[in-house]
Amino acid sequence: MKILSVCGSPRKGNSEAVLNRLKQIFEKKGIENEIILLREKNIERCDGCIEYCNKNLDCQKKDDMLEIFEKIKNADRYVFVLPNYFKMPPGIFKNFIDRCSIFYTAHTDFSKKRAVVVIVGADVTKEIDVCLKNICDNFCKTLGIPVVAKKSFRSRSELKGNYNDIFENNLNKNIDKEIEKMADELCKKLPKK
Repeated sequence: MKILSVCGSPRKGNSEAVLNRLKQIFEKKGIENEIILLREKNIERCDGCIEYCNKNLDCQKKDDMLEIFEKIKNADRYVFVLPNYFKMPPGIFKNFIDRCSIFYTAHTDFSKKRAVVVIVGADVTKEIDVCLKNICDNFCKTLGIPVVAKKSFRSRSELKGNYNDIFENNLNKNIDKEIEKMADELCKKLPKK
């Protein structure tokens, strides 16, 4: 099983801390997990050139998304972790979503894959949940990626160099147990038909 984890934060912080904790859990289970930090990638915005992508079922941009497309195709499971910006994903993750539209255009079958979605934010949980719902319903569901676990965690915006703040700020009771449960859910084998 290969898990591809995508961090949609434009900076080092809570989102990456959650992914690193999940990676530790996956390693203990002997599961391969690659983390992609979108902030380190050159991802151009989508220009809506549907005349090209609809005809060719491919993207004409030649940037780091070409490599990411292959990793998405080859992964069995996904983890998407990002911060809440005004109840939406940050621009860096929105660019990623828009560029993934090629999978929708090409009718890529994700039905046998699985995903976990985690959103972190400084707002109250019900505000962060709006972003969570957007990613689950408007991104994963549109592509046909079944979401097996999802969670919003409260964080602080100013970390002051403490990149482990989300686990120490006492805003999320049982965060470690919640993350462990999500990892277990993601790693379950699919039932045979």
